[in-house]
Amino acid sequence: MTYRQTRKQRIREQKRRAALKRKRQLLGAVLAGSAATALLLGTGTKKAGACSAIYTVQKGDTLYSLAKKYETTVEKLQMVNMLTSDRIKVGQQLEVPASVNQHEAGIHIVQKGDTLFSLARKYGISVKELKKENKLVSDSIYIGQSLEVPVHGQDLKVDQYTVKPGDTLWSLAKRFDVKVKDLKDANKLTKDLVLIGQQLTIPGKIKSMEAVISGAADNFTVEFINNGQAIPLKVAYGTAKNYQEMKGSQVLVSYKNGAVVNIH
Repeated sequence: MTYRQTRKQRIREQKRRAALKRKRQLLGAVLAGSAATALLLGTGTKKAGACSAIYTVQKGDTLYSLAKKYETTVEKLQMVNMLTSDRIKVGQQLEVPASVNQHEAGIHIVQKGDTLFSLARKYGISVKELKKENKLVSDSIYIGQSLEVPVHGQDLKVDQYTVKPGDTLWSLAKRFDVKVKDLKDANKLTKDLVLIGQQLTIPGKIKSMEAVISGAADNFTVEFINNGQAIPLKVAYGTAKNYQEMKGSQVLVSYKNGAVVNIH
């Protein structure tokens, strides 16, 4: 009985989608030839189809609240989604036209496959910045969720290392398997002296991965979990305890020669 009901639901859903597609095609033709409709939508026909996202209705959502949130109108939401009433239900997927202001403000509607890591990489910011901007207390996000993306984010500098207490050019060169001369050339250094907190570019190919900090293995090794695999990476001596305090955090870690360059 349950199977037949599920099958019927699938058939109804397929019919609904086919009808919706036909209606949208018809609507596109109407929009192309109607200036009055374009005025009703508040935008030109070119822009109307170019900027949109799929939003999954959450508990408490109404067409009015969504229209206000996404800087559009109830009428426009109804027209784009072929709705004949103001009623929407939890789990329903709606096409949300994104306004120019939203793009300028950096609004991202979470799509299938999105993660904080992939979005941070896409927009050139860190996971930490993304979580702070959206007041997120965990790394979980859901399809249809609206996230604010800091517009002044810069590309992640995965090759930048911050000098720690006890670091020397020689110890860094050994840890990252580079020559002292190459390290000095990459950072335009004329002396062998480095200072705590100084930013250094590590030359050569830098790898990066999304991982969860498992904890400190010893004073100079931290274990990361990537796709269920434990990966130990070297860190500056005595700094492993700092990673221990971040145990369980999901990060973007960049590394070279089995040693951590930085985490975001």
